[in-house]
Amino acid sequence: MGVDGSTNLAPYSHYNIVSVDPPMVMFAPSDKEGAASPKDTLRNVTEIPEFVVNVATWAMREAINLSSTVLDYGVSELLRCGLRTEPSIIVKPPRVIGVPAALECRVYETLRLPVGKRARASTIVIGEVVGIHIDDSMIAHGRVEPLKLAQLSRLGYFDYSAVNEVFEMRRPVIE
Repeated sequence: MGVDGSTNLAPYSHYNIVSVDPPMVMFAPSDKEGAASPKDTLRNVTEIPEFVVNVATWAMREAINLSSTVLDYGVSELLRCGLRTEPSIIVKPPRVIGVPAALECRVYETLRLPVGKRARASTIVIGEVVGIHIDDSMIAHGRVEPLKLAQLSRLGYFDYSAVNEVFEMRRPVIE
């Protein structure tokens, strides 16, 4: 969300958990292609240092892909994709209605990375998770069920995957 109240929705394939205690996540927006100016999301978290991570699901894949369209600042990806929002509890940016999980975050730190071969710089944005919303139907036996979430992941290029198989691997114990 920018200081003018406009909201931005953008899929980030460069996103990850970076700490459990305290809970921290990161994403890395690059500058706009062909311009030395930040993408809308980076502009917004600079103006209002808060953001929401909305978990993308298989059912939302077309809308999420559509949200990657480069639009002028202030033009709503949410409206274009047919998605709606609801107020967050702690941070100013809203959450997407219908996602199975959302993380309300406050920017902890940003780190500007060097300009790459295509003359685009990236910035790592680290956010502290200050609020968590999980649809009750995603929880069984006190744990989030990854198969119910049907979370999307971007593998690179135009390739994606949806979580449709889970297996457990216990850490080895030295005796």
